[in-house]
Amino acid sequence: MKSRRLAWPIRLGVVAFPLTAQANVGTPLIWVTGFHLLLGNLFLGLAEGALLARLYSLPKRRCALVMIAANYFSAWVGGVLIGGWLVDAVPMDLNNGWRWFWLLVVLAYLMTVVIEWPFVALCLRGTRDRFRRSLQASFITQSASYLVLFGAYWIGSGTSLYTRMTIVSPTELSLPPNVWVYYLALNDGSVHRRRLNGTEDRKLLEVSASNHNDRLLIQSSETGENRCDLVVRVEADDGKFPRYVTVLTNLPSNTVMDGPKEGESYRTRSTGMNFGVVHGIGGDTNSAWSFRTGFWAVQGLSGSNARTGESLNFSYETPFRQWPIRNAVRLPSDHVLFQLGWEQICLLEPATRKVALLWPGKGPVPVLETPIIGSRPGVDGLVLPPKQ
Repeated sequence: MKSRRLAWPIRLGVVAFPLTAQANVGTPLIWVTGFHLLLGNLFLGLAEGALLARLYSLPKRRCALVMIAANYFSAWVGGVLIGGWLVDAVPMDLNNGWRWFWLLVVLAYLMTVVIEWPFVALCLRGTRDRFRRSLQASFITQSASYLVLFGAYWIGSGTSLYTRMTIVSPTELSLPPNVWVYYLALNDGSVHRRRLNGTEDRKLLEVSASNHNDRLLIQSSETGENRCDLVVRVEADDGKFPRYVTVLTNLPSNTVMDGPKEGESYRTRSTGMNFGVVHGIGGDTNSAWSFRTGFWAVQGLSGSNARTGESLNFSYETPFRQWPIRNAVRLPSDHVLFQLGWEQICLLEPATRKVALLWPGKGPVPVLETPIIGSRPGVDGLVLPPKQ
């Protein structure tokens, strides 16, 4: 939960667009937010004060000082109400994220008008019909400044997941039929297995992997060459030494993800650090597509086709929600299975630029369906049948 603690100094200070960040530096959005917090509210207050003074023939100095205070106050209050409570309470996922984004944009604007209205009324004290005129003035000044804020935050955000890609139902994708997906359930952190099309879900092992960084992974097996183990990496409470729980041993290496072998460092990373080159499953090296994921949410997932020259890139990093892409694996069909944010298992079909939410979960590992000969129990006594 360290990443959430790091987000509070930023998210509390944004009135129109509270930021829910996973780190404290590094993306255009965070730089825009930092400038907004330190100096942006000062300039916005000066501009709003000058506009009020001009439209309603008010003292410039008084309007400027009051509206500067209004902007800094609304930044903290808006950050608490929207960034600290509402955003976390919103049931946002891939299918409704774009709709929620625009609803929150409107809500943040209305909240800004309401929060800063008493300050506008203070500027208009001693004038006739102050209540009606102050409401009107608040709408005018906040509309002007909100357009500036919206433009700045829009430029700093990453919304290409929705503007460049097509969000579809899994039924609209040509799913490969011979892939099992092992993953961690959100309610209790237990290990589940289901087919790529979402059918035949089965609970395999109770392990209570509830940390964001927990994930399933593949390691070399002690049973012999060309064999691998399916393991759960469980984050330690002190964040130092994770424990590893074996789920299944003796998997044929041509049914699981390939990748670096030296020290197995890539395979044992936590979810938060499991980014970079996207490796294939089943030893497939004939694909023209290559993919990689970035550390920051705005870097998202990018891919290029060596034969056609086609390329793609998409991400989702907005002031309301950020979804880094982790645990990505390329399937033999060129689909990419990946984790979006901390709790969504998704699939990319690069040929059609379609992305689908398969189901909620984390730490996914795909395995090709082949007879598993000689499987033996993991440390918790699990024996997985080769096929049902």
